[in-house]
Amino acid sequence: MTILGIGTEIVECVRIVKMLETHGEQFLDRVYTPNEVEYCLKTANANQYFATRWAAKEATMKAMRCRNQGVKWTDIEIMVRQGEGATVFLVGAAAIWAEQVGIEKIHVSLATCRTHATAYVIATDEVP
Repeated sequence: MTILGIGTEIVECVRIVKMLETHGEQFLDRVYTPNEVEYCLKTANANQYFATRWAAKEATMKAMRCRNQGVKWTDIEIMVRQGEGATVFLVGAAAIWAEQVGIEKIHVSLATCRTHATAYVIATDEVP
């Protein structure tokens, strides 16, 4: 397994709250997939969950080095499944870019507290 890229991001949860308050549905539609919105809204701390996904998407873009490749925020989906942890799913331009540069697996670690959310991502060339 070869590491092709790494990315990390930390964001203040209040920054995401302000974006949600200012831009509402437009912000949600631009940044998050319907699955992510549904998941976050079911939680008691939705703002922290939205912030964590923001950080994970930003870290994923850094690890993939896809900033100017037509990848949209919604081409990257962050889901957490009980017993499996966080998983990154790529669709659209993100999946095409990953294939072009040989990225086969995205490893992600998420963390959050009351004030901040952070993510660390490693892109590799093969499934472990």
